[in-house]
Amino acid sequence: MVGCMWESGGGRVRPHDFRNKRGAALVEFAIVALLLFTLVLGIIEFGMLLKDFLALNQATREGARSAALRSNYNTVVNRVLTSGPGLDPSRITVVRPSYRVYDSTSGTWGPWIENAVPPDSILTSNVQVRVHSEYKHKLITGSFFSWLAGGKDYLTVTSEMVMKRE
Repeated sequence: MVGCMWESGGGRVRPHDFRNKRGAALVEFAIVALLLFTLVLGIIEFGMLLKDFLALNQATREGARSAALRSNYNTVVNRVLTSGPGLDPSRITVVRPSYRVYDSTSGTWGPWIENAVPPDSILTSNVQVRVHSEYKHKLITGSFFSWLAGGKDYLTVTSEMVMKRE
């Protein structure tokens, strides 16, 4: 097939042959389409990961607030499990309420006491409560980005909130 364009070379004008260019255009399209596809999937995956991260932060904040308002251990855990909008409670793997007490004589905070909420006998102004939780974000792109997660089909999102007991 002879095209409409003309090439000049070697002192003469000859018709341009497009037959040899079709394969190159197909290869270029394949490379660009692959890069564009990867970019779009990455944007979607990152957006969903960010959504889960924000929801986990909200749930953890609700649990810390509940602990700051003198709720018991089970209430704090249930508050975290049920307060994450759009999160699957079965994928929230760790919820650790803990607390520490301020030592006014030394002017320092004591060590964190794990898996407990402070008893009511401790003065409220001297206590910090902390809630730590983790969520397994399931990759929506399947195995496409599993190399980022070490070959797993999920990424672990972590959140921790500390509040002063009231």
